[in-house]
Amino acid sequence: MQIPTKIQQVKYAVFLDASGTLLQSSVSNAIGVQLYLDTKNILHAFKERKINQISIATGVITNWGNRINGMLRALQVESCFDVIISSDTVQKTKPDPSIYHYACTCLKVDPSHAIHIGDSLLDDALGAQNAGLHGIWLKRGNYLPEEAKNLIHPYFSNLNDIFQYIQNKIIVS
Repeated sequence: MQIPTKIQQVKYAVFLDASGTLLQSSVSNAIGVQLYLDTKNILHAFKERKINQISIATGVITNWGNRINGMLRALQVESCFDVIISSDTVQKTKPDPSIYHYACTCLKVDPSHAIHIGDSLLDDALGAQNAGLHGIWLKRGNYLPEEAKNLIHPYFSNLNDIFQYIQNKIIVS
């Protein structure tokens, strides 16, 4: 595993899961996925690499494997991310802590200053939380498992509310 070296030192990193968080299925294009409508604000911040005028590093952590790179490129959002970490990269899948730790190492960010947002309570939110990151659950469905009581941060039904929470509660100047 080679760690990217051209990342500038920042205090915070924000990671997104791919499937169900950033991408949804689509029959209207050849790649079979499209961006969720609520990704616009957070992707803009990712492209600028700033939240509250504080520099951030950005990434994707996914169990999809390396096919995610081509999908993000085809959707013209690959440049929004400093790193794209797939289960193929680390040979582990979420919720294994090593995939989160590898992502933080790539961006030279302490896990306690990293945020991972995803639609899976166990793999994303609790997996990241158990690895020492801020795990935030994007609850796109109606089901509320009992394990949700173990979350440190509240859960949200859309990325806009998560982005506002991050601006107001985690990355504050």
